[in-house]
Amino acid sequence: MTAAVSNPPDILSARRVLCVQPHYDDNDLGAGGTISELADRGAEIHYLTVTDDLAGVLDPSLSDAEATARLRSEQAQAGAAIGVHSQHWLGYPDAGDWDVFAARREIIRHIRTLRPDVVFTPDPWLRHELHPDHLRTSHAVAEACMFHGLPRIRTGAEVDRDYQPHPIRAVAFYFTAEPNLVVDVTRTRERKHRALDAYRAQFTPEQLKSLHRGLEAKERGWASGHSFAFGEALRVLEPRRLHVDI
Repeated sequence: MTAAVSNPPDILSARRVLCVQPHYDDNDLGAGGTISELADRGAEIHYLTVTDDLAGVLDPSLSDAEATARLRSEQAQAGAAIGVHSQHWLGYPDAGDWDVFAARREIIRHIRTLRPDVVFTPDPWLRHELHPDHLRTSHAVAEACMFHGLPRIRTGAEVDRDYQPHPIRAVAFYFTAEPNLVVDVTRTRERKHRALDAYRAQFTPEQLKSLHRGLEAKERGWASGHSFAFGEALRVLEPRRLHVDI
């Protein structure tokens, strides 16, 4: 069951979904219950992680290679709980200097290859958001959803040569303060929270407990006034609304 604040595009009937995140846990933190629901409904779920996420690894004794292996192992464990079909990585430096236009090109390449109906990413217009990885990733994703069908924006001959433009039904922004959709995640939230328990490289046990408590309060708050107990808030827009909106 879904409660709508306005009349957003339908996302729960999507057949293929691309979820683009700055770091290895953002999709699950922001929309893990909704993504699990989509997987249960038969959607093919693909994750694209933009940064290498090394800055947040707690153990300083790990080499970069060891830390990367641990991050990807945890991500695979979490993805199995959610129902993720495939994981992809760009490997840009976490909290470092990387180019949003290069990221946009790579995201367009993945859109052209995977042909998603719906794309998830953080809300680039979240008030007070400071983390540069979140700001650059979400802007790059929004731009990619606008520009992926333009043949003169090139990503590589092997992808662009055979690409036939396809419609992206919606962009679903999580971590938003301006939701127009609250999705009932009462049935799937346990899987979301189980996925989050995989992320031990960047959270201590005490931090994970606090994270679960904070998310439960959010989920209850988002569901307030609706007929379900737990919700996730999203800002869902058609790509055409991301420019001028005529």
